[in-house]
Amino acid sequence: MCAPAENRRRVLRSERLQRLLQGQNDFQPPPHFRRNFVAFLVDWICFGVFFSFVSLNSVLPGFVRELGGSEPVVGLISTIFNGGWVLPQLGVAAALRGRPRTKPIMLAATTISRAMFLLLALAVWTGTPRYPTAMLVIFFTAIGLFTVLDGVASVTWFDLMARAVPLERRGRLVGMGQVVSGLLGAAAGGLVSTILASPSPTPLGNYALLFTVGSVAHVPGLLGLSLVKEPPLETDPDPDPDGSTIGPLAHLAAVWQGDATFRRLMAVRWLAGMIGLASSFYVIHATEVVGLSAEAVGWFVSAERIGGIVASLGLGWLSERHGPRPAIWLGIAAALLGPLWALLIHSSPGFLLAQSYVVVFFLIGFTNGSWMLGVFNYLLEMAPAGQRAIYIGLANTLMLALVPAPVLGGMLLGVTSYPVLFAVTALGVAGAMAASLRLRALPRQEKQ
Repeated sequence: MCAPAENRRRVLRSERLQRLLQGQNDFQPPPHFRRNFVAFLVDWICFGVFFSFVSLNSVLPGFVRELGGSEPVVGLISTIFNGGWVLPQLGVAAALRGRPRTKPIMLAATTISRAMFLLLALAVWTGTPRYPTAMLVIFFTAIGLFTVLDGVASVTWFDLMARAVPLERRGRLVGMGQVVSGLLGAAAGGLVSTILASPSPTPLGNYALLFTVGSVAHVPGLLGLSLVKEPPLETDPDPDPDGSTIGPLAHLAAVWQGDATFRRLMAVRWLAGMIGLASSFYVIHATEVVGLSAEAVGWFVSAERIGGIVASLGLGWLSERHGPRPAIWLGIAAALLGPLWALLIHSSPGFLLAQSYVVVFFLIGFTNGSWMLGVFNYLLEMAPAGQRAIYIGLANTLMLALVPAPVLGGMLLGVTSYPVLFAVTALGVAGAMAASLRLRALPRQEKQ
């Protein structure tokens, strides 16, 4: 009775194996594939290690809090990061459309932006924290310049990476990059704990050391990017019929009105972006309300990096075989569990449950590790050939709607409570999960 079903399963397994082997044999790498793959991989790893020492969700909020920053001021960190990164992208994408060489722009922007934290470290070393207001002004100016220039560089970085690394190997690049940077970052978390727990001869000198070490981690990445061989520009399959140049606003309207898949993806990104309401305040909640020590910041860094590793190992494999949609779904699920776990800890105080606060940061790391494998990979693949830069710029510019989220989260926290903040965050992310289930499979995925 079961023999026909078993035979069918064997046939299906054989066919899947044949398709897999055939796909591997048919893969034709573009020119300079190995060199470019390694170059982008090194930069990805170095960038990830850098953010282990200047974590947006733990180290930087702790630094601003030490300077006496209020909840809205702490929320301003993520607001500046998100806004500064997104703000220049539409104009940059429009300016670069059809430009045959974009690598020099990428190198100039990345080199200048990555020097900002070294300058910030110098400001701390020279004793500026003795004047908290001046230090806060320097801090926000430095991170603003860093993010704006990184936003300029990211348009060319993603476009070059998409041209140099085909979809068949993109998941592998992202997965390997996140795993290696995650392993190094998890180890860096222990170093962060040691540095923050050590006395410093100057005010906040331990943070200056973190900024310095993070800046040094950039150097191999910059060298890697300098070795990238820029692929030729792809031909736009749908050029303007009259040969005119369409402005960025016209592109935005055309993409928004004519691409329903793009609209659905943006709805998912907007709703999922509501995690920004609470992300800057977990570390403050853990140390000031739950009662964990300052050393916990290092544990949180390690947990966040381990979460990224788990996402990379699982979602990198998943995205190569089943496309980016499952990575989107699992990443949003982790984003939903984060505020719910913090809410559970707040509602049920106890030593053992308090120690599990690292789970919140593990989930943050998993979510962050899912974005490139999920949302960004989906965007890169759905964008028409030759228009990836404008799609990236438009999509990221539309995320300006979420730039105020961290400050609004701080204001909400100021007038309500942590349970309200966590509950509102979870409600928004639940909406993202519902919207993500309506994303269609992309043509290449349907052929697999």
